[in-house]
Amino acid sequence: MDILGIDLAKLTFDATVQTTTGTQHYQAFPNTPEGFIQLAAWLAQHGVTALHACMEATNIYWEALATFLHGQGHTVSVVNPARIKGYAQATMQRNKTDKLDSAIIAAFCATHHPDAWQPLTDAHRRLRALVRHRDDLLQTRLQQQNRLRDTTDALVIESLKAVLATIATQLKQVACRITEHLAAHAELRASVQLMTAVVGIGVVTATKLLAEFAAIDQYESAKSAAADTGVTPSHFESGTSVRRRPRMSKMGNANLRAALYVPAITAIRCCPAFKAFAERLAAKGKPKKVIIGAVMRKLVHVIYGVLKHKTPYDPAKVLGPTAAAT
Repeated sequence: MDILGIDLAKLTFDATVQTTTGTQHYQAFPNTPEGFIQLAAWLAQHGVTALHACMEATNIYWEALATFLHGQGHTVSVVNPARIKGYAQATMQRNKTDKLDSAIIAAFCATHHPDAWQPLTDAHRRLRALVRHRDDLLQTRLQQQNRLRDTTDALVIESLKAVLATIATQLKQVACRITEHLAAHAELRASVQLMTAVVGIGVVTATKLLAEFAAIDQYESAKSAAADTGVTPSHFESGTSVRRRPRMSKMGNANLRAALYVPAITAIRCCPAFKAFAERLAAKGKPKKVIIGAVMRKLVHVIYGVLKHKTPYDPAKVLGPTAAAT
């Protein structure tokens, strides 16, 4: 199968195709629907009909192109940029250009054959867009509130109050759209209901977690879901003297980690089983942040279990028989 390496930017992308005959071709395209059509024509020009395309998960710039290529019947892989960077370092690459990056991505794909990416369903994609838009509005509201607090000019104060009123209206409308969307899709609604049964997770958090998680079936285990979230521990040991303190890897979805922080603290405070779990870690000398991270990881395992098996949360299965009463 031919290999296509793609280096993405906001406005353009660079493509290097490696054919099974050993030839290599390069071309740059605009990162627009028109550019995608140009890419398809360019591939056809070189006799490429079936290929494995590989690109980095760079911001949101990759989603439209990945969806287009998947719709064309090609295999698509979307990989963590850290893997490409590590591969380039391992192969002693000393230069960095867009053209060279696309060739490196193609070589990585040919060597490691990364897992195929599957697009989200339309319902899941819409939910993610609405949830992220709500988060953006909340961030904008905070920015305008800070400006309102700091200014003393009457005209500016009046303008900022009008902006904040508009944002408040939009937040209400987006919240209604999310509620309507969940009501219209039974599978999404059922998943939110399963998650809200977990201590510390409310409807807003459950909706955000569901929106940010990829299809749960793509994870082989709860550990892989935790790794994708970036809440697994990272150890650094060497020889007999180097023993750095383990820390959270943070190599994963930052939005998921942010959504899990408050539920983890709530679980420690309000759930006897999670509180006992945290106390056992504290007795072993674990710092507070490490304990919170461990609870976040435990929550990911719980969420994975209830969504994967479509079964209600059972504390006894997660935290032992002593948790059954909670």
